[in-house]
Amino acid sequence: ITITYTVHPPIESVCPDQLPNSRTIEVPISASKDGGNSYYSVLQEALEKARNEIGADLTIWRDAVGKSEMSKEAKKSKKDEDDGEEEE
Repeated sequence: ITITYTVHPPIESVCPDQLPNSRTIEVPISASKDGGNSYYSVLQEALEKARNEIGADLTIWRDAVGKSEMSKEAKKSKKDEDDGEEEE
């Protein structure tokens, strides 16, 4: 199984140093001679491993981008509150 992804975070967000914007994950599937259920068990394990790797990577991105987005929202909300006080 080969999965390639590229993350396009907002320009102003802080990118995590330990994670590149693109990554290719390769998870080998060992061929089973008896086929059937054994093959599907190996396939399921490989898919789960790939999914977990992507999930771990994207969690780091979500946390990094989410923190910068939350700070933007907090600043915007405070500005909106200040504007509201002037109108009264």
